[in-house]
Amino acid sequence: MKIDMLSNCAPVLRADPYSLDNDALAESIEASRVAGFDAVGLWGFHVMFGGDDAVQVVTESGMPVQTIDAALGWVTGASDEAAAEIDGLIALADQLGAGVIHATTLNPKVDLAAAAEGYAQIAARAEAAGKVLGLEFLPWTGIPTLAIANQLCENAGPAAGILLDTWHWVRQPGGPDLELLRSLPAHRITSVQLSDVAASTDLEPEPEAMTARLLPGDGVVDYAELWEALDHIGATPVVAAEVMAADLVAEGASSMAAKVHDACQAVLP
Repeated sequence: MKIDMLSNCAPVLRADPYSLDNDALAESIEASRVAGFDAVGLWGFHVMFGGDDAVQVVTESGMPVQTIDAALGWVTGASDEAAAEIDGLIALADQLGAGVIHATTLNPKVDLAAAAEGYAQIAARAEAAGKVLGLEFLPWTGIPTLAIANQLCENAGPAAGILLDTWHWVRQPGGPDLELLRSLPAHRITSVQLSDVAASTDLEPEPEAMTARLLPGDGVVDYAELWEALDHIGATPVVAAEVMAADLVAEGASSMAAKVHDACQAVLP
C-alpha cells in the first residue's frame, strides 16, 4: 500500500480545538506545513464562522485541504435540515478543494433505520457533487463500531464511506475487527486517522479520546496488520494524523506537529 500524501487534522494542535479563531487557524496550518505534512484536514464550522477571512487564511497558506468535518444532522433521518447541512459542507469542500467530507454522531442512542435513510440522503448529494463521505464511528455513541458504520453504508451508494480512526478502531466494543475490514469493498474506507492507544487506562472512552491519545507507534495499534488489511481490499483512503493529547498540546503547536509528523512517518507502510 502506497501513501502519497500525509495530512494533519490542524485543529487538534490547540488546547481547545472547538474554539479556533482565524489567528489560531493560521498558526495550526502553518505548524503542520513546517512539520512536513502535505495537507490538512479542517473542521468546517471554523471556516464557516470565520467567514471570508478564514477562507483567505486557508487559501493563502498554500496547504491543500483533503477533508472537511463533519455532517451531524443526518443521524435522525432524511430531512431538509440534513440536506442543507451537507450542501453547505459540499460548498465549502468545493471552495477549499477537499474531496472527503466526514460524518459522525455524538448521540448515545441512534435509531439505525432512520440513520441509514439519513446517511443515504447525504451520500447521494455528495456523490452528485463528486465527493465521498467518511462515517466516523465513536465507541461511546450509538454508532460505536465498524460493523454498525458499515451497516449504514451498505445501501447508501458508492459515496457512502467510512472513516477509520485508529483510536476508535482499537477502543470499539470487541476491539479491532480485521475479518470485517478485510471483507469490505475497496471504496468503503475513505479516510484513515492515525494516533495510538494505551494498553490500559482509568479514563472513560470520550475523555481519553479527546485528551490522552498517544503518538503513532507508542501504543497497541498494530499498524502492520491494518495496512495489510487495507492493501488486501485495495483501499485508497486519505491518511491523516489526529492525535488529541493534552501533554503534546502543552508543548505548543510547532513542537506537537513535528512530533506527530515524525511518528506518523515511522508507522506508514
